[in-house]
Amino acid sequence: MRLCVIQTGRLRDPNLVALRDEFVKRFARFGRLTIVESEAKGKGTLWPASARWRVALDERGESWSSEVFAARLGEWTMRHGEVAFLIGDAYGHHAPSLAEAQARLSLGPMTMPHQIAHLLLVEQLYRAATITAGTPYHHG
Repeated sequence: MRLCVIQTGRLRDPNLVALRDEFVKRFARFGRLTIVESEAKGKGTLWPASARWRVALDERGESWSSEVFAARLGEWTMRHGEVAFLIGDAYGHHAPSLAEAQARLSLGPMTMPHQIAHLLLVEQLYRAATITAGTPYHHG
């Protein structure tokens, strides 16, 4: 499984970075999870060229249970190879990047800071990998 998370802006809280990095490290047994923190908002698309399926985190996107998300992630990676997830900054997404997304994902109806959304997404990617692999991390 090859995944990429693109964060518009940088995570500045060292505690969030440490938690995120722990999940990235754990994910390594299931594949590659790359994190890109980009300050390039407003300068064209932020999607990596290698991403064949692009998912934007968006409050108007679809919201799924962890099990359904794991199944969708499995479908996307089997069908398309590398999957990229784009998290906007505090003001949302740059329109060209959002327009290039093939899917939109909501982490739930509540509004949250983009740094928290970043951490939650990385944890859910790890959780999805464990669900797919049948390991005991997920107790759903």
